[in-house]
Amino acid sequence: MTSPQNPDWATILAQIPVATSPPNSDTEDLDTDTNTDSFLLAAWVDIFGEWPGSTTTDLMTLTFNAIQTENGFPSGTTPINIMSTSVAAGFTFDGQNHTINFDGVSGVTTPALSASNIQIVYASSSTRSQDLTQQTVVISYKSDADEVTGLGLRIHYDGTKLELVNVSNVLETGLFIRPEHEPDAARDALFTQASGRVFRKMTITEQTLFDYVSIGYIEDNPNEATRDSYVGNYQFGITGP
Repeated sequence: MTSPQNPDWATILAQIPVATSPPNSDTEDLDTDTNTDSFLLAAWVDIFGEWPGSTTTDLMTLTFNAIQTENGFPSGTTPINIMSTSVAAGFTFDGQNHTINFDGVSGVTTPALSASNIQIVYASSSTRSQDLTQQTVVISYKSDADEVTGLGLRIHYDGTKLELVNVSNVLETGLFIRPEHEPDAARDALFTQASGRVFRKMTITEQTLFDYVSIGYIEDNPNEATRDSYVGNYQFGITGP
């Protein structure tokens, strides 16, 4: 039996699937706005520090149904608040909150860079369907640096007026993960499974991907032919002459 080989991370990372988290109830009022009660989590991380590859890019498109009641469709306005859960090392975050206008046009602006080492997230487009049933909001990113380690977001909205029905056009550069904490039991189980098969110390890269897999951020789909795995060959081992 030969010692495990280093997985081809450049190939593996490009194959990792996109994951999204379901809407969450904002029971702790994390955005300090009583006009919102739900939020969506999203995060991108690049262990090579090359995310997103440009200074401006669209991150995702959110499609909401306008919740109709016996009084008809909502009227007035409702907020979309953009908060951070993590920022790139050495950077500050500027979340540009957006207001949806049910009675007219929902205005958007492209923010200017007010400082260096800043990550700005904002709504670059907000449109209502002709039948008034849906609102589509494009969430975009702007920074003075084109390559950083990633970003984590929490996007808040009012679940009594808006129903999030689709997340599309997700930027898939780097790992797109759902930043939800799972019990440590999954991680411990993988370590137990790897016990006795570890032929060398894990690299920092392998430890990072191991943790992502163990807590369900990404799926582990090993190559059956080579036994390469997102969590590294230390889990499976390679046999050979």
